[in-house]
Amino acid sequence: MYMDRSNPRLRRHFEKPCNTGILDSFNCQGKDSSLNSEAVVMYYGLVREGKIADISFRTFGCSYSIAASSYVTVLAKGKKLFEAAAICGDDVEKELGIFPPGKKDSLNIALGAFHAMLSSYLSGMTSGDHLAANNNRIAVAMSGGLDSSMTAKLLHDEGLDIIGITMKIVPDDELHPKRRITSWMSSDVYSARKVSGILNIPHFTIDLSSDFNKKIITSFCDEYMQGRTPNPCVECNKYIKFGALIDAGKSLGAASMATGHYCLVEASDDGLYIVRKGKDRTKEQSYVFWKLDQSQLSRIRTPLGNHTKEEVRELSRDFLPQLEQKDESQDICFIAGESYHGFLKDRIKEAGSGNILDTKGRKIGEHRGFPYYTIGQRKGLGISHPRPLYVKEIIPEENIIIAGEKAELFQEKAQVKDVNFIKGAPPAGEFNAQVKIRYNSPAVEARIIIGEKGTARIFFKKKISSVTPGQSAVFYDGDILLGGSIIVC
Repeated sequence: MYMDRSNPRLRRHFEKPCNTGILDSFNCQGKDSSLNSEAVVMYYGLVREGKIADISFRTFGCSYSIAASSYVTVLAKGKKLFEAAAICGDDVEKELGIFPPGKKDSLNIALGAFHAMLSSYLSGMTSGDHLAANNNRIAVAMSGGLDSSMTAKLLHDEGLDIIGITMKIVPDDELHPKRRITSWMSSDVYSARKVSGILNIPHFTIDLSSDFNKKIITSFCDEYMQGRTPNPCVECNKYIKFGALIDAGKSLGAASMATGHYCLVEASDDGLYIVRKGKDRTKEQSYVFWKLDQSQLSRIRTPLGNHTKEEVRELSRDFLPQLEQKDESQDICFIAGESYHGFLKDRIKEAGSGNILDTKGRKIGEHRGFPYYTIGQRKGLGISHPRPLYVKEIIPEENIIIAGEKAELFQEKAQVKDVNFIKGAPPAGEFNAQVKIRYNSPAVEARIIIGEKGTARIFFKKKISSVTPGQSAVFYDGDILLGGSIIVC
């Protein structure tokens, strides 16, 4: 149990640690453990009227783990919630000295357990615990990446009262090993906390993994079992990011929440909120906002909508050089780091292999399970044919996939459901708009006819390829997002 005994403050917090044991009364607790050793840290906190009235800890591990845990309780006790949430590794090392490289893990788990305790408190907050609303306070949804970090920086430079807020959407035991720092803390949370420390702002992690599993992951898997290809980002924005997370910010007194999306949310002349395409058309993200309503939009800020990605990178070079060249995620966030097929296989009932038919009903091959395919897919069919073949249709009830040539994928109309309009109502019963049928596809001219019970029919001016059930058909009037829907067929 090596330690630097020449450092009296480190030795004191190891030999005579402060605030040990379990409180007789506590309303939050947090735990974290090391991936590299058997070290475990647990905190017990009593939060009253927005202040940590009392705190204690238990640690099983090396001298550095014990000393760090002890000093964290000294730093936190008596602090207001926001002051406590700003505690970072630099604060501990200013007192205890710089932890050697092999002992940084001890510091991480001490801080991880402490922030897990704060997360536990926030998860258990009732309406009576909510902090008073502050119109100058903005919660920034921080993912640990460049865009959300720069969003926090830009708003902080405006002199606003900024709090960082990161949603934890994957349970500890399901987080991919490549994304772990400690048992509780992901690399995304770690990065967001580091940026918050640089900005000297409080940072909170909100555990939304249970809600995320019920509303997003379960639905995601169910859609594939129905032969559809879902867009979980749209659902997450509606129910998690601009639902549960924005409500968590509100409980901390934040009047609004900012994100790193490249689009614009602004008030229109009629007093309603609208969404516009962002300045950077190669990065433009208004597509995933189509399901939001006026109540949500009134609390959203998107400062990056006025910038290009390259401008943001340029602005970050002095502030966050470590994030400037960070790879952007190309995966669905909760799958990143693992195989898409592997993710589904672990969570859905095995459909089994089945036949691949051509458009005339003749068997031309076998698939390995229809949930692993999507409309328009070419690779992975394993069929020898004079011309390329693509998935044209998935029939789950018969465990069949229909494959056709490129020309057979085109259609001139689509049926949609769950229609939503940003302003609450369509422009008319029938109207013209530009329609995008997937995030990266170009918008095409179309005629939209509103039906009953949230349905509509879309008639494209020109035939369009790979209209995919489960994906979003999103309507635009030039730069303005009108609304969207879910493709049925």
